[in-house]
Amino acid sequence: MEIIVKERTEDHMSHDAINASVTMWDVLQGGVLVGVYHRESDALAYKQLLESGTLEALSHPNVSTAQR
Repeated sequence: MEIIVKERTEDHMSHDAINASVTMWDVLQGGVLVGVYHRESDALAYKQLLESGTLEALSHPNVSTAQR
């Protein structure tokens, strides 16, 4: 599944965030928003975590990889 990190546009931010010059980074997985971060490095780290499959293993702790 494709995972994309992109800078949030002003169209999707509050007026307060725009006035404060806040930058936000969206993480999308398969077109679904799965994370929002203030730093690009955090968004990229989360993308790597998703791509590594580590989160998938955590969400199914009692199921072995062979059973999935």
